[in-house]
Amino acid sequence: MKKILLFICLSASLISCKKEIPLEFTTKTYNFKSETDCTVGNCTYVHFEIPVASGNNAIATPINKRVFDFVESVMSFEDENKTASYDTLALNFIDHFNEMNRTYPDNAIAWEANFKTEHKGLSTKVYQVLWDYYIFSGGAHGFQATKVFLFDTTTGKTIPTKDLFINYEGFKDFAESEFKKQLNITGDLNTAGFTFEKNAFKLPDNFYESTNEWILHYNPYEIAPYVQGATVIKLPKEKVTRFLNPIYFKN
Repeated sequence: MKKILLFICLSASLISCKKEIPLEFTTKTYNFKSETDCTVGNCTYVHFEIPVASGNNAIATPINKRVFDFVESVMSFEDENKTASYDTLALNFIDHFNEMNRTYPDNAIAWEANFKTEHKGLSTKVYQVLWDYYIFSGGAHGFQATKVFLFDTTTGKTIPTKDLFINYEGFKDFAESEFKKQLNITGDLNTAGFTFEKNAFKLPDNFYESTNEWILHYNPYEIAPYVQGATVIKLPKEKVTRFLNPIYFKN
């Protein structure tokens, strides 16, 4: 019996003493440009700033996959097969431009794909990845947008929006009141020019922390016509903190 207990105690000690592998983030940059029919200041080019997780592979791998899947979803064309590298995504983009340029040489305007990133830890359990990106691949205009991921650093998965808050409905009500206040809306949302489904307020797809505020960022088309651009609501940190889930935001 004593031997069994000793074995259990030794096993527990070994497990507790096992060093946890830290999760680290760096930024890797990719730059590509067309070498064909490229005039000064009018080259098709691709610029990627990619946050790369490393260290603890069990956590870093799903983070890096989620990041790649997002960039691929923006960059890929319908006729393409799935690819596995940023280099291939960029070169395929340029190849599609070159093909269009050969087919319609008089109408070819240089394409552009530009992804800029900022990323930081918000707590011991939350890591924020923010992109501002612009893509133009022909047509009347390009598309500029923001994308945010809040990763759980213990699993590598993105945190569902509802899980960020200890009182989701309370935060949603607070956000709606600030939305109306900052945009001077006194009546219905859609009467003011927005396109909320059933005229009911919803939180944006992108919610992130800046230096002094939490930002509600609605991309073009999300709640309003393209010409209206992005809708950005800034919420003071001290007013948001009380709604945040301490499971994620208590260091």
